[in-house]
Amino acid sequence: MNKEKEDFFLHSNEVNHINREDYDKIELLVNAAKAFARSTYQCVYIIDYFHQDFIYASDNLAYLCGLEPEQLMDAGYQMYIDHVPDADLQMLLEVNKKGFDLFNELPVGDRLDYTISYDFHLTNGRQSRLIHHHLTPILLSDDGRIWLALCTVSLAATDEPGRWQATIFYQYGYGLS
Repeated sequence: MNKEKEDFFLHSNEVNHINREDYDKIELLVNAAKAFARSTYQCVYIIDYFHQDFIYASDNLAYLCGLEPEQLMDAGYQMYIDHVPDADLQMLLEVNKKGFDLFNELPVGDRLDYTISYDFHLTNGRQSRLIHHHLTPILLSDDGRIWLALCTVSLAATDEPGRWQATIFYQYGYGLS
């Protein structure tokens, strides 16, 4: 399967403009993500949908893939294309589409209250691990699209992928599919 990172940044969540001044304000968010990463076993990163890359990634995410932290930041989202098996990449494309379509049906004022979660395999050489991934919006663009999202990665509680039906969990535990 020949996938490019651009395939995963869908038109339904295309962020067309973020002011330079807005980027000057995100250092606090990155510092908060770093503090959270120090307090948990989970891998943590912040994805920037405007620049289509990571603005922060915890070192343990790099190690999970067999990379050095600098290599992970250089690779950015390409890391998933390089370290996710082809079948799971196709699933991730479907999850992204269904998840963002459902997200865009929500009232803009409620969008920061939801999390998309799913399981897929991540490889490190010949070793493959099933991981559980959460994507939680942090900041929206002026037109209500996800600009920045906090993502966490942990080992999955199950043995097979499949909990990927673009389920969005409301912050109080009620689910929508």
